[in-house]
Amino acid sequence: MSTATANADVVRSLGGVYASAWSPATQQVLYSPDTFGFGHDLVRGRSSLADLLPGDLASALLPLAIVDEASLACAVVQPIETGDAVLHPGLVVRVFLSAVDPGHQFAVLDTDPYLYVASLEAELAARGPGLDRVLDEIGVAYEQAYLKPGKRPRDFVVRPVRIACQNVIVALGAIAQDSTFDGLSVPAWQTCEVPHVATHEANRALAALTLCDAFARGGTMEIRFDRPASVMLDSRRITYSGHAEMQVPASLRRFGRARGIAVGAEDPAAITPREARDLFLAVTPMPVDLRARAHRAVTRHGLRPERACYTLLSQMWRDIELDLLLATSDRASSILAGGANWTDRTARQAESDAARAALMAGMYLRRLDGRDSAFAGVTDGVRVVEDTSLGVSWTIDEETSTVDFHLPSPMAPPWSDAITAAATETLTVAPRVHVSDADLALLRSRNGAVLLPHDVAAPPYMDVTVLRCPDRLADLDKAIEAKLLAARISRA
Repeated sequence: MSTATANADVVRSLGGVYASAWSPATQQVLYSPDTFGFGHDLVRGRSSLADLLPGDLASALLPLAIVDEASLACAVVQPIETGDAVLHPGLVVRVFLSAVDPGHQFAVLDTDPYLYVASLEAELAARGPGLDRVLDEIGVAYEQAYLKPGKRPRDFVVRPVRIACQNVIVALGAIAQDSTFDGLSVPAWQTCEVPHVATHEANRALAALTLCDAFARGGTMEIRFDRPASVMLDSRRITYSGHAEMQVPASLRRFGRARGIAVGAEDPAAITPREARDLFLAVTPMPVDLRARAHRAVTRHGLRPERACYTLLSQMWRDIELDLLLATSDRASSILAGGANWTDRTARQAESDAARAALMAGMYLRRLDGRDSAFAGVTDGVRVVEDTSLGVSWTIDEETSTVDFHLPSPMAPPWSDAITAAATETLTVAPRVHVSDADLALLRSRNGAVLLPHDVAAPPYMDVTVLRCPDRLADLDKAIEAKLLAARISRA
């Protein structure tokens, strides 16, 4: 699309915003010219942007609405270069009014100004009834029937969901399995943006939790928002015809547009199984290399995308563990599904070796990336235990089945048998149970190390650095078997 065409589309979209009749709740957050007589003054909003941003950036943005007390939704009216990406005219981005990480500034809220405001209109209209439904009825009924007596609810029971960050509730919902269409029914879904949470994170988190539940219940992964549901509160039955919007919630559709995912396109009142799988991939955090390997495994090796996403989100296998499995083993799909039959000894042995290597690599990454503030650096007696990771990253060599750990600063490799080990910023590690001559030659050339279980003897001629995992081989196998069992029973 040419710049002229994009600008014309922006003008038409903004014209639709200013010419439409919005509810008072929506008008309270909108910016508009004085001639339209509602919302906040557009001139004052542009002045605020000019005080905050450089001149070229401020002129490329038009204030559209207030997101929260610390950020605005702005329409892009001129192309903006942000690092590796270019924000094209027509996008709606979130502009923070205070200092934030550059990666969060100008995050995309929506793909069109009119669609954004229309989604706000639908969202705000349903927010009051939705909050009353979850907080005063569904939540109370669930507490009375299941939490207080300590009972486990059946799949068809309406279960409330609450997601909070730093004591601020950012998402509320309610879900239940519905046998009439073998999918998940959602009678409540409410999210919001808050200053200390990344853009769309509430939608992403609630979608991830909902999709994980849909997978675990064993249905078709269809999620509907127009199915009746009921709860018993104080001996009276309360029935809902469906979600307050009776369609895929506006905030979720907005999130889908921002991520390039069609949500509610085939059926406005439902997320179809195909859309659910695409959405599952979009809401599951993955490093770039892992996402590429997962896509390759889905298209070439028959891996079900929802199983890979559930595996990561449930922490059944962690990201580096799944990355190593997909990169180095053609048995990865079988491992994620619970492993080969116990009678197939050859397949089980191959899967065991791959799983042992992945588990040790994950343990070593956590050891490298962890930082205990009880160390000598603490002088004020205050020990911080939140977000103590160092930011270690990794790359996997598929040909040699080795992992390169990239450290933010030089560090002597932990778990080393050597009394003294040289500090390094890149550490090549080969997680192994059986060490070959080819492994030794490779590690010598790269000044790498071999990572072995605690009780596995190194070859007597070993002349490379040996790293000792704290767990014995039997401990690793026990942990692996627990993961395989969890995978086998994870989907009803």
